[in-house]
Amino acid sequence: MESISEQLPSIFNVAAYFLNNNLEQGNHQKIAFVHGDDTYTYDQLSCFVQRTARSLLSLGLERENRIAILLPDTPELVFTFWGAVWIGAVPVPINTACNLEEVQYILQDSRAKILLTTQEWQEKLAPIESQFLQHILLKDGDNTFLSLLDRQLDKPIPCAKTSKDEPAFWLYTSGSTGKPKGVIHLHQSMVVCAEHYAKATLNLQPNDITYSVAKVPFAYGLGNTLYMPMAVGATTVLSDASNAFDIISDIQRYRPTVFFGIPSIYANILAVHDISPLDASSVRLCVSAAEQLPESIWQKWRETYDREICEGIGTTEFLHIFLANRLGECKPGTSGRPVPGYDVRVVDENGLPCPPGEIGDLLVSGESLMLGYWNRLRETRQALYGNTMKTGDKYLCDADGYFKFMGRKDDLFKVNGQWVSPLEIEDILHQHPQVLEVAVVPESDRGEQLTQVVAYVSLKPGQKPSSELETSIYKFAKQRLPHFKAPKIIYFVEHLPRTSTGKIHRKLVGSSQNLAESFYISEVKNTK
Repeated sequence: MESISEQLPSIFNVAAYFLNNNLEQGNHQKIAFVHGDDTYTYDQLSCFVQRTARSLLSLGLERENRIAILLPDTPELVFTFWGAVWIGAVPVPINTACNLEEVQYILQDSRAKILLTTQEWQEKLAPIESQFLQHILLKDGDNTFLSLLDRQLDKPIPCAKTSKDEPAFWLYTSGSTGKPKGVIHLHQSMVVCAEHYAKATLNLQPNDITYSVAKVPFAYGLGNTLYMPMAVGATTVLSDASNAFDIISDIQRYRPTVFFGIPSIYANILAVHDISPLDASSVRLCVSAAEQLPESIWQKWRETYDREICEGIGTTEFLHIFLANRLGECKPGTSGRPVPGYDVRVVDENGLPCPPGEIGDLLVSGESLMLGYWNRLRETRQALYGNTMKTGDKYLCDADGYFKFMGRKDDLFKVNGQWVSPLEIEDILHQHPQVLEVAVVPESDRGEQLTQVVAYVSLKPGQKPSSELETSIYKFAKQRLPHFKAPKIIYFVEHLPRTSTGKIHRKLVGSSQNLAESFYISEVKNTK
């Protein structure tokens, strides 16, 4: 079977591909995206993208130059991303959930020539210590970028004659294991993901309205919002909502048919159901990625809203999801089965296939694999083997061909000489009626230097930490887990530390003694 890449012409510009396809299919007046009270048709989107492209050229942005985009999910982000790709420049979206140090690092590392951001972020970043940054464009305040575009004529501008194999954009990893890494993706990558996942797996349709909790600078959000809806001529909602109440409000307002969530948001929506129930009647498809979805959350969502959650997993390096559950075929607690076009295997330390049920390393092959990490040759060599990547995830594949995530390679630990997956314990603790979120890590007993299981627990709204609740949680776990897996210490915390992409930051949880004291609410040691 001919690959997606082989079907594309050698001269290929992905911005022109998605925009022109919609216009050629007669989608001129079809709404491409909604932002607040504003709507933008595919015709308007095409015009704004070309206006942006012309403006970027006038500012001296040249082919292969990087342009950093530090914005929430707004029209300016969309126009600038596609406008840069249109002229052969390389957009580098930066998550606004990044801290100041991370943003400064990405600007320096990417050598961005132009930065588009908000006035608030400009003030935070001043003075910008970058010899490469030549212009800062603002979304708000005086002389905004959009007002500049409004003065441009709608005369068409030809797209750059780029290659399908040349870099189109960069995405930075969340940096949970060190400095963020710049992942270089090609013009063909988006098409591969759209064909294999959006179309062949999710069956996205032109009449769909998508809503993504994950934001555009996150690989998962980039697909959900920016190119997968465009691939089928659907509509997407741009929103910067991040808490359960605002997301519920958005869903009631925009009536999306496809909801791209993350585990913590599914848990939070369920937690506030009694005071702010979600009307999910418009939603035909719920998707989850970013981290493992506890089986108990899946079951509770199904009971409450009569909807399955199609969980999957992807990486920034592969751009989007390569393991996925399908509607009507979901297996809770698993990442699903391979998406078409991807070869996914679990192997042992010698690279040999593991038998069903045995934990090993996850290897993935597929056409959307990155070109490499920017300025990280050593890390690139360690991760890539031809068109295959060793993801660093520990997995098992069951007898039915479903893959189950057991943790990152550094997450698993031994207690009493036996391997422990924190996810197994977390899934049990999630079932306790007063627990909202939980992260399990190993800690050494200072007296005996023995590894013990420690749980960091945040509670549902209205719940208060107490020794009685700690005892309840401990007994709950002990009744459902082998003795050596039951937590020996419970820390009650107001919230769990997270990366900019919404994942639990296990490195910070594991080094909790170094966190600010305000992180803690209560600590109770189990001596029972």
